[in-house]
Amino acid sequence: MNKPEEIQQISEVITRFARAYLSQDNEKVNALIHPQHGLAVIYRPGVMDDFILVDSFDFKSPVPESYPYVTFENDKMLTFEPLPEFLCDTDKWTKYGFSSDTTATSVTHLLDTIMKYQGEYNEVKYDDTVKTKASVLEDGSYRVILNPSDEHFLIFHVKQFDGAWYVTLLDRSYGNCDA
Repeated sequence: MNKPEEIQQISEVITRFARAYLSQDNEKVNALIHPQHGLAVIYRPGVMDDFILVDSFDFKSPVPESYPYVTFENDKMLTFEPLPEFLCDTDKWTKYGFSSDTTATSVTHLLDTIMKYQGEYNEVKYDDTVKTKASVLEDGSYRVILNPSDEHFLIFHVKQFDGAWYVTLLDRSYGNCDA
């Protein structure tokens, strides 16, 4: 990604989503979710991560219900650079800020990994529709991490569909080492 108009478009969607999320504005968040593909929300109900596919987002109905969507102050400006990591042994991030690494699309395949482990250890069966939808949301997406401190962070993915950028994944499990 090196065209100025593409960088402008992705920057706008990333900053709009962060602002809408932190102000808990359902309407503005939902405007950034693809109407056909929806959003995947990753969460950790126990030892293993899980996810749910949703068509829309509602701050009053968090996923999971026991883990409310929190807001926090952000004074960080978006940068395009390698992402920080959360280190469980220290409970700290390797760096703080608001960053997206657009040099490489998502290679984590978080949703595929979750489906594989859930199938292997919990005998969960995902139908082809869920597998396809998960793949569409994650493949080719860019990860974004907003972490102004150790206590507060927001992690999501953005992806382009037909020339427009959308938020495709909200990761509520990374940065949390509790089982």
